[in-house]
Amino acid sequence: MQRLLLSCLLVLLPWISHSAGLVDRVNPLLGTDSKRSFSHGNTYPAVATPFAMTFWTPQTGEPGDGWIYTYQQPSINAFKATHQPSPWIGDYGDFSLMPMTGRPQTDWRKRASSFQRSSEISRPYYYAVTLDKYKTKVEMTSTTRCGHLRITFPPSEPAYLSIHAHPQGAFIQMRPQEKKVCGFTRANNGGAPENFACYFVMVFDQPFSCAGMSADSLLHQDLQELTADQVFAFLQFASGQSVTVRIATSFISLEQAEQNLAAEIGDRSFAATRNRSRASWEKELRRIEIQGASKDQEITFYTALYRVLLFPRIWYEFDGQGRMHHFSPYDGHVHAGEMYADNGFWDTFRAVYPFFTILFPDRDAEIIRGWINAYREGGWFPKWCSPGYRDCMIGTHVESLVADAYCKGIREFDVQTAYEAMLKDGAQLTDQGGYGRTGLADYLQLGYVACDKTREATARTLEFAYDDFCIAQMAKALNKPQDEKIFSSRSFNYRNVWDSSVAMMRGRLADGSWKPDFDPFEWGGPFTEGSAWHYTWSVLHDVDGLIGLMGGREAFCGKLDSLFLLPPKFSVGHYRREIHEMTEMVACNMGQYAHGNQPVHHVLYLYAYAGQPWKTQKWVRHACTTLYGPGPDGLCGDEDNGQTSAWYLFSAMGFYPVTPGTPAYVLGSPLFKKVTLYLKNGKKFTIQADGHSPQNVYIQSIRLNGAVHSKTWLSHADIVNGGLLHLRMGDQPNTRFGVDPESAPYSFSRAAGR
Repeated sequence: MQRLLLSCLLVLLPWISHSAGLVDRVNPLLGTDSKRSFSHGNTYPAVATPFAMTFWTPQTGEPGDGWIYTYQQPSINAFKATHQPSPWIGDYGDFSLMPMTGRPQTDWRKRASSFQRSSEISRPYYYAVTLDKYKTKVEMTSTTRCGHLRITFPPSEPAYLSIHAHPQGAFIQMRPQEKKVCGFTRANNGGAPENFACYFVMVFDQPFSCAGMSADSLLHQDLQELTADQVFAFLQFASGQSVTVRIATSFISLEQAEQNLAAEIGDRSFAATRNRSRASWEKELRRIEIQGASKDQEITFYTALYRVLLFPRIWYEFDGQGRMHHFSPYDGHVHAGEMYADNGFWDTFRAVYPFFTILFPDRDAEIIRGWINAYREGGWFPKWCSPGYRDCMIGTHVESLVADAYCKGIREFDVQTAYEAMLKDGAQLTDQGGYGRTGLADYLQLGYVACDKTREATARTLEFAYDDFCIAQMAKALNKPQDEKIFSSRSFNYRNVWDSSVAMMRGRLADGSWKPDFDPFEWGGPFTEGSAWHYTWSVLHDVDGLIGLMGGREAFCGKLDSLFLLPPKFSVGHYRREIHEMTEMVACNMGQYAHGNQPVHHVLYLYAYAGQPWKTQKWVRHACTTLYGPGPDGLCGDEDNGQTSAWYLFSAMGFYPVTPGTPAYVLGSPLFKKVTLYLKNGKKFTIQADGHSPQNVYIQSIRLNGAVHSKTWLSHADIVNGGLLHLRMGDQPNTRFGVDPESAPYSFSRAAGR
């Protein structure tokens, strides 16, 4: 009998695992064990649907602090509607709720409650926890623009719910006769016009009485409506009730919030909303199936996919006739059409958007239409948007997004207007850091950005050269020969900051001389969040050209070897203190390689350009298995809108987009026995790694659709046309594979004959 039960259990286990769903392998707490001085992701457990306009999360930190939820904190003080893309950028349009019993509190420290980890459930579609102090259970689920909360109060004490519309201007009106609360918050960290507001409407399933309102520490019991810098409203419910509240948000109006609530939740139950949210995640996660992964690897992989599908956030809404429109954070007016927000393109152009081009091409086109609308409404493509222009990071990388989509056949956007915006980025001077190219005047005159006139000048030169390459690619595709000639020439400007005497990229002064006292370990100065050891490799579009500067393939690989052999030391440079990226580089224990920050994300793949792809295979597998994991400390630096996770997704599958703007991916070392991509066109692409094991890191041979494949790269067409990439793996390098220069991936100088 015991043997029969065991046999039945073994038969049922696959079904049980499948029925649990891929979404239940996701751990939103991954990356939350972070702080200002050291990031394991700087994430928070977002309850959301893919690309949702509003996220919902528990709050453990001080209101307004970027670290909304940190795993080390033992208490929760609110449940928050958030639009925060990064703790360094901050939140906007945020408001929060907090259930309490006994006596209502406005002080976040006094209202905070401890909780037991055993009571906490965190999923992309659902969060639940029991607050010890109040013996109250809180559950959250959501839609694209709405939240659905269920609060179960204990039977003994008076039950309250506080609603906090955060500082910078707020309004709340309580309508107990309608079981409704409505209001807005103007909380904003700088990326929106003065008339910006996040409007909200809350509808309760239980009656409440108005316990009062406050704009300070005093509770005014005779108020039911208040406008102030910040507003607290307190609702009292009968003890022992389960209270459900449906909450809609809008950036357009209260009426639009009502429309969003009716369209997305209506009269559905909490369970129905949760099930629909769960189904939306399950549908998207099932675009990729992995086999041969451990439980920890499954959690890490599907959590990475969840993170990639959170940003950029949808910023458009639908009117009563189902027409798309949006409030513009660029000009303060309502316009028809798409809009997205919350993206740092300096990070995400590298892998997030190339990932969209494979599995979510329709979404990629829609997002680009949103950035084109940003250009129409604000006059420029954004560089970092939250929700509008933010002066953060360098480069104008929407050029990369457009060129990458176009070269891969994704063209469902206004190509001419996109090209017009790209040309403006590359040619028009501006002193506004939120858009355009700081230092462009020198770049046009000297061929580089002068480091005695502009901060982070060498990093800017390198990134401008890559962006110019993207413009040149579009000019060629659109038959603009004069533009192609100009921007193709400028794409070689990286050579102007190469100093052969130190064999590295280096800061250069306006008079043509080199910045004195060169220290390759010094962070900042001519570089952005890195040193010469990191930016020397930032020639994404022309690795062959960089190989030539270094003296050939052997010298290039030797220099790459040094990157990993050197100790992880650093000089703090103009930062004058140890910033968290420096600390994280040391913790990576990969020499000068700093995977916790994005400028080096392509570097492990560069051996494939120089005839030693087995070293790419070795280091990529090492990074996948040592720098990523399933727990709260599972990331090795800032997540940055999904870029750190997108690197893992690509690398675990076995390939990576070193040069967005070209339809190619460099091969690495697949982490799993089998990966199947279910493509939008109905086809599927499978990567099968025979002999897969933790020790068998190295590719011995490759067949693509049955034919021998000698290249160290795949084309986009190879993937989206469907088929089978069949790899044979081993524990020793195959030093004959990928040696020939003809096997190497694309480089611009080779393609251009330069």
